[in-house]
Amino acid sequence: MIPPLTLRLRMILLFCVVIGVFLAGTYAVVYSSLVRALRQSFDARLLDLSKPILAQAAAYPSVPHISELNIPGQLMAVLADDGTVIEQSQTFRDSHLSVGRIRGTEPSFRSLQSDRGNFRAALIPITNSREPRWLLIAESTAQDRVETDFGERAFGLWTVSLLLTTLIAVWYVGRSLRPIVDLNHHAALLIARASRASHEDLDLSLPTANPYDELGVLSRNFNVLFARVSAVVRQLRQFVSDAAHELRTPLSVVRGETQFLLSQRRSPQEYELILRTIDSELTVMVRMIEGLFTLSMADAGQLQLQNELLQLDEVAEEACGVAMPGARRKGIRIEQIPWMEVQFSGDQALLRQVFLILLENAIKYSPPNTMVRIGLTVVDGIPHATVQDEGPGIPPEHLSHVFERFYRAAPQSSDEARSGGLGLAIAQAIMRAHGGEIECRSEVGGGSVFTLVFPSKRECQPTGALQATSAETIAQQKLNPVP
Repeated sequence: MIPPLTLRLRMILLFCVVIGVFLAGTYAVVYSSLVRALRQSFDARLLDLSKPILAQAAAYPSVPHISELNIPGQLMAVLADDGTVIEQSQTFRDSHLSVGRIRGTEPSFRSLQSDRGNFRAALIPITNSREPRWLLIAESTAQDRVETDFGERAFGLWTVSLLLTTLIAVWYVGRSLRPIVDLNHHAALLIARASRASHEDLDLSLPTANPYDELGVLSRNFNVLFARVSAVVRQLRQFVSDAAHELRTPLSVVRGETQFLLSQRRSPQEYELILRTIDSELTVMVRMIEGLFTLSMADAGQLQLQNELLQLDEVAEEACGVAMPGARRKGIRIEQIPWMEVQFSGDQALLRQVFLILLENAIKYSPPNTMVRIGLTVVDGIPHATVQDEGPGIPPEHLSHVFERFYRAAPQSSDEARSGGLGLAIAQAIMRAHGGEIECRSEVGGGSVFTLVFPSKRECQPTGALQATSAETIAQQKLNPVP
């Protein structure tokens, strides 16, 4: 079985075949044009040579005109229409030319062969004779040799041209396919690196000679693909490392407390204290695992939304009620600022989780006896919800990473930063599942503002007027503690 040809070989063969056929056709046209031009020139010369003899034959029809002629290289004869020789020149006697039967009434031209070489002959009718007579005038010619030499040289030139074309095709096709070869090499290298369990750098980029042709566009697209694959691989490795690190801490605490509990008999108060510690760590682990499950479902596009028509303001108020006990323990007030009743179609439980995540983060990172503000407005038909705190703010270098999994802007030793580190990532995944987005603005020392931007294409309409934002109105809008 013949193995399939590579793309390089197919392109080279196609290039050579096309150029070879084109050159062969060009040389054939040139050769035929040259042969036709030579014959026409020679035939015109024979006609010129016949004119004096035809003139004498017209003036003196009964007198011989060519029997005494002996011009080297020229053969003359008067023939009947069946090819019989009636009168001939002295050079014609030894030529042994055979003309055959002559047809037609117009001058004709033939290429004849004899023992003395090749001749080009003109047969011209003699009009003043009683019977059909033809004047044959032939001249030795080197035209056939010229045609043969030209054909041989043309074939040699065609062979050399085809060889040069092949060399150029090999060079040009190889250079043109270099980005594809590099692409295959880089893809194989990326696969090899990704398959190794190491933190080897996966950033590979294809060189782009011409960014505007098809291969340049292909290289740019694959560079983007390589960059995204590298980012995903790095994120996956970091995710696994962070998850293992985050789960190690509560597991170590649970194990240590359990060993301490089993080492000897304890008092009921010690049992209760240790069990509360274990329960707290297990709660952290459960929330972390649930968060990982939610994120994995969102990454796979399988986060199921129970869409229903709901009031965003009621969902936000429920989240405020759940977060209120934690806020009261720190003396933090939750205030509703510009507030509207807005209808929206979405998953009530997941949206409440988003509001709760933002409120709990705001409470967690805010100093005691401060205020957390939550607002709900509609701008150009697009619902916006904001959660603003009076915390220390997020440094600019951390602001672009706050939605990454297990990323914390607060020091790891901070008691307030003791959490799973998945809250904002989960909030972002839920908002994107609803077709919305979450944004963050922060200033060091000036607190942070998280904004939920809901999609306008979903059914949402304001059902209440925008409330005043004066200090007195804000005081009236203070949430009552949840019993």
